Amino acid sequence: MSKSLQDADRDARKLVANWTTGAALTGWIPGSAFFLTAADTAMIHQVANAYHVNAFDMNHLTSTLAGAVGSAIAGGVIAEVVGVIPLVGWAVKSAAMAAKAKVIGEAVIRYFRERSELPDTKLMIEVQTED
Repeated sequence: MSKSLQDADRDARKLVANWTTGAALTGWIPGSAFFLTAADTAMIHQVANAYHVNAFDMNHLTSTLAGAVGSAIAGGVIAEVVGVIPLVGWAVKSAAMAAKAKVIGEAVIRYFRERSELPDTKLMIEVQTED
């Protein structure tokens, strides 16, 4: 059985959930904004693969780079603003890094889903009514 768009949706959502959890668990670590930017880039690549789209071809490279740059900027702002406050700031930073990963993940799911050539297996059933 070949992969369908719905299979890719399920795989992509699982990937985003895993990366979001990773960001939540490690976001409090000093300097985590740097490695979480790389993690977001890996997430983007994996989501593209789930939809059988090459994230690094010239047509999609802009999206991949935009996601990485957005991640770096958001991560830097989060780290600078709340990361300096012990305990509470670290918890807020972890939550914010997880939210950032989730937002980026949902955006790339929409982007690569629209560009995927995988078949949509949802069946449209025509309902007939009596007149």
